[in-house]
Amino acid sequence: MEAYKDLEDLLKEIKCCCDQGDRKKLPGILRELMQFRQQYYQDSILRGRQDDFSESLFKILLLELDEEESDSIETAELAYTGLTSVMNDPEAITPAHYKRRLLLLHYFSDYFTDAIIEIFLKKYRDDNLLEARNMALECIEKMQLSDMLLLEEHHPDFINGDEQLADACNAISLPPELSEAERTEAALLHKVLHAYLKAKYKN
Repeated sequence: MEAYKDLEDLLKEIKCCCDQGDRKKLPGILRELMQFRQQYYQDSILRGRQDDFSESLFKILLLELDEEESDSIETAELAYTGLTSVMNDPEAITPAHYKRRLLLLHYFSDYFTDAIIEIFLKKYRDDNLLEARNMALECIEKMQLSDMLLLEEHHPDFINGDEQLADACNAISLPPELSEAERTEAALLHKVLHAYLKAKYKN
């Protein structure tokens, strides 16, 4: 088993690889991080590094470094939990955070369906799992759309010409507007999912 390295050292190495565009070295360093992802998640909380840690987990997902789906689900859940913890601080939140969360839920929506079903749709799970899954995906789309609407309202210059965000939003099957009740529901979905995952990965 590889040695458990200091989180700060790993995050510095990851940043260095990204700044230098070193795509050959980056996957190896990210694999070190994902090998002890739960321990590093706890470290990131203690050291106030949840933002960078979550972003590194997002890179692991984009590069498809996990070999098992169960590991990818854990990576996605930890990435979401760390990121949303940062976003709960109004002084720390940036447009880039909204974008990353939206893309996390867009690219890896399947990894969040089990948690959404467990929290909100248990009564459908035993009788009609397919319906439960479709309803969970609709919830996840609503969460994405809510973040996109917040970006449009408060940071319109940030999203101009952003092809990633455009592609993600074009893939959403829901109407492009949400009522106030739906926006409140989307905010609640984020809040409850975050609380559920924080409890799941609590020490």
